[in-house]
Parts: sequence; C-alpha cells; structure tokens
Amino acid sequence: MSEDFRDTRVLVTGAGRGLGRGVAEAFAAAGARVMLGSRTLEPAEEAAAAIGGNARAFRCDVTRHDECRALVEVTVAAFGGVDVIVHCAADIPHGGLGHVSDEKLESGLASIAKAAWWLLDAARPHLAAAPSGGRFIAIGSVNGTATVVPNMTAYGMAKAALLAFVRGAALDVVDDGITVNAIQPGLVASDNALRVLGEEGLAAYGATVPVGRAGTPADIAHACLFFASPRAGYVTGASLVMDGGSSLAPGRSGRGDILQDRLKAQVEH
Repeated sequence: MSEDFRDTRVLVTGAGRGLGRGVAEAFAAAGARVMLGSRTLEPAEEAAAAIGGNARAFRCDVTRHDECRALVEVTVAAFGGVDVIVHCAADIPHGGLGHVSDEKLESGLASIAKAAWWLLDAARPHLAAAPSGGRFIAIGSVNGTATVVPNMTAYGMAKAALLAFVRGAALDVVDDGITVNAIQPGLVASDNALRVLGEEGLAAYGATVPVGRAGTPADIAHACLFFASPRAGYVTGASLVMDGGSSLAPGRSGRGDILQDRLKAQVEH
C-alpha cells in the first residue's frame, strides 16, 4: 500500500543529485511539497522543475550553521511549516589517517553530523507542530558502523558520529512528538558512486553484493517514506541497514579490492 503525503511539507538536503534527488522525487510523487536544499543551486533547480509545482529549490551549504537555519526558515516561509526533514547531504572526505586535510576532515564532520544537529535544532518547534508528528531522518552509512571501507576512515568517523546523534537526539525531542531515525545504506548507484567507481567498477561491485546488485536511490527513498509515515510512529532512535547483505559477508570476493583500488586512486589524484 502506497503512502499518501498530500499536504506534508518535506525538506531534503543534498537534493540536487543522486540519492537526495531520488528521495525528493519519491516524496513529491506521493503528494508532498518538497524543498530541495543543495550547495549547488543549478541541479536543485533542474530537479525541482522536473518534479513540478510541489517542489522548490534553495541553495544551502550545510557545513554552515547559518545556512542550515536559513534553509529551515525558507521552507517554513514557503510551505507554512515543515513536517519531515531528510538529511542526505554529505561532503565526503576520501582518505585514511594521514591522507585527509584538516579542512576536508572538518567539512565532512560538519556536513554530515553537525548539520544534523543544526537542522533539527532550527526545525524543532516546527516539527513539534506537525499535525501527525515531526520526522527527522538521517542518511548514515554502514561504513564506520557495520563495516570498514579502506581509505574512507574520515567518512566512516563522520557517519558514526551521525548515528550517535540520532540515538541521543531521539530522546531529546521525544516529548515534542518528533521521531529521529537513520538509514544506513551500503553502496548506492548514485552519481557520486559512478564518478568514483566508473560503470565497470560499479557493476563489478554490485555483483559481489549478496542480493546481486548495488542499491538505488529508490530503495533508500522507500525507507524514508516509511520512517516519515504514521506507520513508523512507534519507531525512534533506530537505524535501518540497507546494504543488500554486504555487512553480513564482509569477505565476499572482490568487493574490498574494488573499493580500495578506486578510492586509493581518488586520494592520490
């Protein structure tokens, strides 16, 4: 049974491309009014135009506290409130210890974990006023929590911090009628994954996943729709692993080598 999100006001970060855009499209298709936040405005505007009248775009660099607050304020001004936030944005720092600059380390932590804090803090009174209860959904990762990816130490650390925030914040806002949950994807066939792995690398990696393929933005969007729905009203502080079984079979042939080779090339260049 499909969910009905008519009159629901949704804010999605990192919505210009890839996973974030897929999430925004899914909510809009279910009837929601959606604000697409993106550090680069042009792709967000293109996505909003493709979605149609229920979507708006706003430029927001989530590594900045003031811009997170502005994104919430613009959403409230445009839609009269906000009921659901899906935090997809992430400035991904590729590299292990000794191979990530202080600037990239800070940008990764800020865009992933700090931004979640800033967004929820700014939106809290509005989410508390949501007719069916406010929803905050963070896109985490199996990296740094359920598994370890070579040359992705900084990224895994930031995603682990995000999950710690989800658990703590869930109790901070439970009396306001707000739930806070996370989704932990494995490899998702997004624009960024294609850029890092290439078509052949993405296909090769997908073949090593127990279910036989990489995830898609639509897979993650389905989980977001559930967490945002009244059906998930009894769920908070939870994290849903969505990796096709990869974290259950960390030694599965080839997967680590494919990622390690591609990410090493990213760091070196």
